[in-house]
Amino acid sequence: MTSGGRAGKLTNHIAFLDELRGVAALSVVLLHASQIFGFGLGSYAYLAVDFFFCLSGFVLANGYDQKLRSGGLRSSAFFLKRLARLYPMIVVGVAVGVLAAVFASEPHISLHDIPILTVGALLLLPLGLLAGQEAFSINSPLWSLCFEMIASVVYGSAARRKIRLWGDVAFLALFAVALFQVVGIEGTIGPVGFSSWRTFLEGFVRVGFSFFAGVLIFRWNINHHVGRVPPQIPLFILIVVLFLPFSVPRGLYDFFCITIIIPVVVALAAAVPPNQERPLAAYFGLLSYPLYAIHQPIIRLGAQFQSLTDGVIPLAITVSGTLLAAIAAAHFLFTHFDKPIRAYMGRKFSVNLRFPKDRQL
Repeated sequence: MTSGGRAGKLTNHIAFLDELRGVAALSVVLLHASQIFGFGLGSYAYLAVDFFFCLSGFVLANGYDQKLRSGGLRSSAFFLKRLARLYPMIVVGVAVGVLAAVFASEPHISLHDIPILTVGALLLLPLGLLAGQEAFSINSPLWSLCFEMIASVVYGSAARRKIRLWGDVAFLALFAVALFQVVGIEGTIGPVGFSSWRTFLEGFVRVGFSFFAGVLIFRWNINHHVGRVPPQIPLFILIVVLFLPFSVPRGLYDFFCITIIIPVVVALAAAVPPNQERPLAAYFGLLSYPLYAIHQPIIRLGAQFQSLTDGVIPLAITVSGTLLAAIAAAHFLFTHFDKPIRAYMGRKFSVNLRFPKDRQL
């Protein structure tokens, strides 16, 4: 079967992949809420980002491998498609982040640092590190979108190069060795990509392995070798990975999940038959990108509100209200901004950007 044939068949499965993306996005929201509000949540939800990277590699290869390799889609047009897909919500995320930087006290951001942090975030440059902050402290999750964009550029530039099987294996193995070194140095993959200059550079290894693994799952046709998979299986595995109910050595656990379990989840999810409708899960899949882009500064504003009320309102109510506000904002942005602006840009530039074929983060 040709790559084009695989792409045509796999497009039907993207709906379930989106549902898993929604689950992963919600896990990240809960993780950041627990960190900012200060309630206990012993999760490994930071691994959702590695799932995003792997899933993105798979979906991009599914959608564009054949077109890029045949020359039917130029690299420049592919870059424009990715920019149009990611950048509008990045701008919104930066704007909400500026509001949080002005009105929320944690993390403390000096007013004179806000302009450089804003410019850095808009350009996807880690200028927060120059100000003694995290790479994208105006809205921390933007770090992964920075690496997502870098991975897209590398993929679009290299997709036409023919690499034999053993070359792919060797390249992936080198990434795995480097990843093992990274988790050995940091003790966990959690801060890799944003917390310091060292971890920012290590972020290239983090995205490199998972994104390339996702591409190879498609190119090696792995999902077609596992047969039809019930959706409960990859969903259950992903939830266990993100919310393992007991403590384990984080470094080894992170490495094992990133190199083995998460690619398996993506392969199994791609083999789920497209004949079961789960409206709520599909809805959160659609909201996953807007929610991911804006949730952290909204949670910071919610925590500031809780602080100002001095505990008059129970924490559980503030947390619940904040999360509902983030979901409502994501819904509004998806329906009134993200979806319409991509449709407009598709018409404007005539590069087939129409929704919903390109949903990945």
